[in-house]
Amino acid sequence: MEDMIAPIADELNRALGIDRDTLERELTLLIVEFKVPPEEARRSLLKKHRQAAPVGQAKALREQALVRQEDTAPIEERVVPLKDVRTGDAGITVIANVIDPQYREIVTSRGNVAVISGMLEDATARLHFTAWVDVPDIFNVKTIVARDVYVKSFHGMPGININEKTVLEEYQGTVGAYVRKPRTLGDLVRTDGACDVETEGDILSLRPGSGIIERCPTCSRVMQKGQCRAHGRLEGVRDLRIKAVLDDGTGSIICVLDRPLTEKIVGVLLDRLAAAPEKAYETIRAAIVGTPVIVTGNLTKGDYGMILVAADVDRPADNAAALARTLLGELR
Repeated sequence: MEDMIAPIADELNRALGIDRDTLERELTLLIVEFKVPPEEARRSLLKKHRQAAPVGQAKALREQALVRQEDTAPIEERVVPLKDVRTGDAGITVIANVIDPQYREIVTSRGNVAVISGMLEDATARLHFTAWVDVPDIFNVKTIVARDVYVKSFHGMPGININEKTVLEEYQGTVGAYVRKPRTLGDLVRTDGACDVETEGDILSLRPGSGIIERCPTCSRVMQKGQCRAHGRLEGVRDLRIKAVLDDGTGSIICVLDRPLTEKIVGVLLDRLAAAPEKAYETIRAAIVGTPVIVTGNLTKGDYGMILVAADVDRPADNAAALARTLLGELR
């Protein structure tokens, strides 16, 4: 029995900094006297002593794993703001509000897996999260401390991952909500992708693939010469998009606008452009190249570099006024 209790006492001592003799007595009482399974006894003592420990303002929510003693510094000393999270980070701690957690089933190499996913936010950013273990209490809290999370790319943006090693706690303080603020392109290109950002820049040029395109009716991939690389030759669905180079003097990225946003910024509907398809590209180019725009959306990082997938686009208010004055002058 000593061989069973000693390793657990050592582990708890490293994680909690509690006197080893005290831990051994408590473990012996639970395991020997009350016949509690060793793993359950370990979790019980971990929860007991974490709740009593004045670590920041956190209250234990669920202990999924132990942390090393050197990792038990006050929360404020080792929290990573969400805007500074990078793909590949591991063993980091974040404090964030939990937004819209949901159970969902995903397909992995091991088959279908049930996970909990949603968004985390602090005052600096908003990121997707995936919990690979069942943590039902996450549905009942507003703000969490998540220790020992790791970060993987999720749709080209950093995503927080919670697994069996992660320790989750309910945070009793207040974390400010994320409020989108304008950011320079130079700032954005130094990230690993970002959710719900806003930036302003000039459209320098259009990239190949802009204008009228055809999409596969099955998978929505862009078709080339009537061929979908996944489904072969078939009749495509007509669509419209812009792939533009956006620059603000501090950096440049590719910005993609879907059909509604292309029609909005160009001022011409797809049906009208399709009436003279040979002129569509030039009509779009003449309408937007050289003009400043404000774009909001998700910034993704992948094999083709940084791409801003626009959720909305507008011309700056002062630019719109100047353009109106110019047009009025031409009409007089």
